[in-house]
Amino acid sequence: MINRKRYHSISLKLTDEELQLWNTKHETSGLSKTDYLMQAIRDSEVRIYSVADDIAPLIHEIRKIGTNLNQLAYYSNIGQDDKVRAEIGAIRITNEAVMKRILAFLDNPKFSIKGVK
Repeated sequence: MINRKRYHSISLKLTDEELQLWNTKHETSGLSKTDYLMQAIRDSEVRIYSVADDIAPLIHEIRKIGTNLNQLAYYSNIGQDDKVRAEIGAIRITNEAVMKRILAFLDNPKFSIKGVK
């Protein structure tokens, strides 16, 4: 790393387990604690999401899946295999839609900070 004067310090509190993880990772890297932290900062990305705005509407879709599962169990218990297959199809369609929306949510954070190299 480039030799430069550093005037600022950061203090943080860790649990015993977090400190053990920190020590293991920085010692394994062969870097000083400062250089290890600087590399971690430069190579990381922080993503901020608005869960309330983007995920809350999916609750309705997830509830529909639960309703379909209940209907699936009912039809299975009374031996109506054709309705069981139909419910499985409905669950699959709803699940695929929910998963697509979750993946789109994860691909589009409200704010993202990437490390500077």
